[in-house]
Amino acid sequence: MTKNRMNKMNKRGDVPVTILVLGVVAICVLAIFSFYTSSQKVSKNFDIEPVKQIKLIREKISFYENLGLNQGEIDSILGIKTDSQGRYVYIEAKGISVRYDLPRD
Repeated sequence: MTKNRMNKMNKRGDVPVTILVLGVVAICVLAIFSFYTSSQKVSKNFDIEPVKQIKLIREKISFYENLGLNQGEIDSILGIKTDSQGRYVYIEAKGISVRYDLPRD
């Protein structure tokens, strides 16, 4: 009689545990699916080309400074703009805009 009673209690406890485990597995699968789809959307829309262009411009500035050109000549060659905050380069491509503030000399 004791064994029957133990088996019935274990069976009753198995149903909530099974539901809990299935729920956790379902949440994990949904989270993985969500991360996968969002990473695909971001990788399609995100382009690092403007950042590469800014880096290239910074290297060109160093090159021209080493050649002995003054700041005004470098600004006109590379299209560097100036406002109240200082000198900067602004590049926009595929929905991404980058403003790089140049260090003051």
